[in-house]
Amino acid sequence: MDNELKHLKEFIHDKFESHEELEALRFKRIDELITQFSKSIESNDQTIRRVHGRVDKIEAGVKTLKSVGVAISGAVATFSAWLGLSGK
Repeated sequence: MDNELKHLKEFIHDKFESHEELEALRFKRIDELITQFSKSIESNDQTIRRVHGRVDKIEAGVKTLKSVGVAISGAVATFSAWLGLSGK
């Protein structure tokens, strides 16, 4: 009986040690994932800034193109009106 009790105590002790090691590894992995996630967020932040910069450039280009289109159509309308008035 004493021998069985001794084996049971050793078994329980081994289980607790294994459990503690497993918990330590679990927390270590969680820390690694948090660190990796932080790096990913920083990388994504830089990517988002680049994309916003490109979108701003595209919007500026579209606005410029619209302005040129309005100026050209105004010039064509003015020229057409001038031709119409001078033809009479």
